[in-house]
Amino acid sequence: IALYTISNWAKTVMENVWSLIGKTAPPEYLAKITYLCWNHDKEIKHIDTLRAYTFGSNYFVEVDIVVSEEMSLIQAHDIGESLQDKLEKLPEIERAFVHVDLNTTHKLEHKQLKVA
Repeated sequence: IALYTISNWAKTVMENVWSLIGKTAPPEYLAKITYLCWNHDKEIKHIDTLRAYTFGSNYFVEVDIVVSEEMSLIQAHDIGESLQDKLEKLPEIERAFVHVDLNTTHKLEHKQLKVA
């Protein structure tokens, strides 16, 4: 009985570890989110980055979209906010972060790497 209990407990621990370490979503799910983002608004010119990773039993989603440089800040904000709301209504998504940009030439990360 002790061996069964230990192996069952170890299996449960490993399942929970994988969901807590920020494992990326499967490609099919990323494709679903990409499709949803691309068809959200005709003013979205490009999807620069899309990430979905586990947070417990659900996902955190990060999306960087590109809109026209001529667009007003209010309109760009409304597109980003409504996309965030739409993503967060999906049952698998715990939290969504939408970043709106005007081009794709920026650095992906803002932190500076230190070279030893």
